[in-house]
Amino acid sequence: MTPRRASFAALCFCASLAARADETLPLPLSGAAYRVAREAFAAYGEHRYADAIARAQEAIRQRPDVADLRLLLANALAARGRLKDASRALADAIAQLGPLPALTARHRQIDVLIASGGAGGLPGDLPEPAAKAARAAYRAYGKKDYAAAVEQGREAVHLAPQAERLRYLLIDALAATGDDAAAWDASADASARFGDSDALRERRRFIGDRLAPAESKAAYAARERGDLDAAQVFARKAVMYAPARLAFRTQLIDILFARGDLAGVEAAASDGDDALMQALRGYARAAQGKRADFALAPVDTGDERRNRDARVARTIVADVRLAQGDPQAALDALPPVTTPTPDDADAAIVLRRHRAQTMLRMGATQATPIDPRARPAFECRADAFGASCDVYAHDPALAPTREARLAEQRGDRGAAIGYWRTAIAEVSDDPQPRIALIDALAATGRTREASNEARALIDANLLDSMTDMQAAFIARRAGDNALALDHFARAERAGALPASAQADAGYAALGLHRNEEGAKYLERAIDHDDETLTPQALSDARAAHAEATRDWGFSATVNYRGNGAQQGFAFAPTPGVSNNWQAGVEAYWRPFGSLGARMFEVYARGYENFGVQGGGPTGVSTLQAAIGARVKPFASANAVFAIERIVPIGSDVRSDWLARAAYSNGFGDTRRLDAPGWWTGTVYGEAGHYIENHSTYATANARLGRTYRIDSVSPRLTVFPHAVVGMDYDSAVDHSVPVGVGAGVAARYWFRDGPYDAPRSFVDLALQYRFRVAGDDRARGVFFGAVFSY
Repeated sequence: MTPRRASFAALCFCASLAARADETLPLPLSGAAYRVAREAFAAYGEHRYADAIARAQEAIRQRPDVADLRLLLANALAARGRLKDASRALADAIAQLGPLPALTARHRQIDVLIASGGAGGLPGDLPEPAAKAARAAYRAYGKKDYAAAVEQGREAVHLAPQAERLRYLLIDALAATGDDAAAWDASADASARFGDSDALRERRRFIGDRLAPAESKAAYAARERGDLDAAQVFARKAVMYAPARLAFRTQLIDILFARGDLAGVEAAASDGDDALMQALRGYARAAQGKRADFALAPVDTGDERRNRDARVARTIVADVRLAQGDPQAALDALPPVTTPTPDDADAAIVLRRHRAQTMLRMGATQATPIDPRARPAFECRADAFGASCDVYAHDPALAPTREARLAEQRGDRGAAIGYWRTAIAEVSDDPQPRIALIDALAATGRTREASNEARALIDANLLDSMTDMQAAFIARRAGDNALALDHFARAERAGALPASAQADAGYAALGLHRNEEGAKYLERAIDHDDETLTPQALSDARAAHAEATRDWGFSATVNYRGNGAQQGFAFAPTPGVSNNWQAGVEAYWRPFGSLGARMFEVYARGYENFGVQGGGPTGVSTLQAAIGARVKPFASANAVFAIERIVPIGSDVRSDWLARAAYSNGFGDTRRLDAPGWWTGTVYGEAGHYIENHSTYATANARLGRTYRIDSVSPRLTVFPHAVVGMDYDSAVDHSVPVGVGAGVAARYWFRDGPYDAPRSFVDLALQYRFRVAGDDRARGVFFGAVFSY
């Protein structure tokens, strides 16, 4: 290895760490590309640069869009001394991927080192014995004997202190041994003696990027144990070593705030033009009673993180203006909450807007001194690259909020609920802890409490201090569909209604019986199902759409031995007839359309009995028709009431009025797509009274079993083996109550679906055998039912 190549190897390793230091996310790779990339990084770390180059090139061939791989190739080329090839590789990457900061910074560094000649090129005018020591140092470096290179390099510098390039050799050798502190001191000494240069600045940057994380981690540890003096010393060193790393400067400012050192905050935040730094500097000046001028940074820079920080910065500015009694200036500073990708600054922005508008409505306001304790909030964490801090506008509920989140992470939702209540007490006009409390209550099954909290939030007039999306979901939780739909519509007009919320808006509209509007929302949600809905949620949305757009339907039914074989509003038995076959058809119409969880239908039906035992009337002579209306008045209870007029057609039928009531309930009785099988339980009961003939009947059954989706035949087909208990009563037969228990199986095939609709029709077959438990023989034997529903 030539001296130039050897010297640059250490710098490339430093540069690799520097480039990776700002990229804390894992490579977005998988499969073969991920394995090759792992091998390339491993080869680079073991100084097998030729292997690293080959494997990086293969990984880039498979995934040319990953900037980390481009940086790895450039660093490996540079480590082999191929600086110009490294520069060209980075130029190609920038041309293909765009001017990403990591790529452009590394390209600039390598070009600087090309221009400065690296660390090679031994000056020819060195006197002996300095020249001898220099040659020995370069030879040792070329052999990767970095300890010897350091020893000979020190000797050469001592003998020829005027030779600037010997300082480069010593700096590189020290860095290669891992003695970064000595390398830093040697670089600082060279800068003091010869003046700063691009080559020295780049070396300091590489070395500083290796030194700074340890100081930052030490500062974080000291801060955690409450030793603010030590934390400040370590944090200042981190900033000194890596002044361009905003994370370390932010960490220092957090420590200075904790110490109450506002002048220190002002000084630390004065370097650079970052939006957050400017806002923190202005806040510190205002808190000291100084004039605070803010330059409001743009909030749409094309970089998601910078956009978020700029929005937080503007929120901090708004806090200062509110404290100064200038609500209009606060409103002017706050950005709109209409970003395509919502971030964690949105809620704080909406809250400040609400506070400013409230102050404007109240009229004259008075400036108050800024409370230094009401400072911006910091959430810091440490990893292999040192500490990093997220900055937020002042939040007095930050501590209980943090504890609540930690409790949720460990699964202790009871403790989380307590912390959320503490957070609410800390800041009563901030709806965010209230929203989190509502979510926590709902997650623990305390839905009634969650609904009550949502209603209390609305009653406290806090919806205006939320985003429209949050307000819409809170109103939904409170059961106020009208208010929810109003906020969904506002969000849609502002372009802030995400595809994931279209279905919720649709359900709110359907809850108001605005079926056409609800159907359109559901259609948009279904159109985006690939990114917004789970398979089951998609099925539910299609089912809701099918129900909302249904105005009529008809069915045909065949039953054997009464009405207890299947669930549904059964055809009523003819008085005095039992253990018979019954067939019928029915058509219904919904004059008001779908009413969601309620229902009103008018219907007409015809039916007859056949195969009647004991010589009773059968066949055409039992044919009868009925015209009636039924209503499901309660949204929360599946109870149906009907009144109908019996119209005789056959000779053995008498005209009559029939009043009926039915109730059903259950679980797992709809087709699921998220599991191949699930538990199902149903109960059904019906009673009716023939008014003119003074006859009463009742039927009831309960079923429990497992439903299976038969995907091998068709995902539309389900089979339901089950246990059953059933009873029937007919005052025209006798006054006993036959009760039977047994087992059965039901099969249902769904059809007639569409792009926006779940299957709207089905064929259902049910077969049971029951053993008599009480009453007469009507309780035992075979029971059968078939339904065609369209």
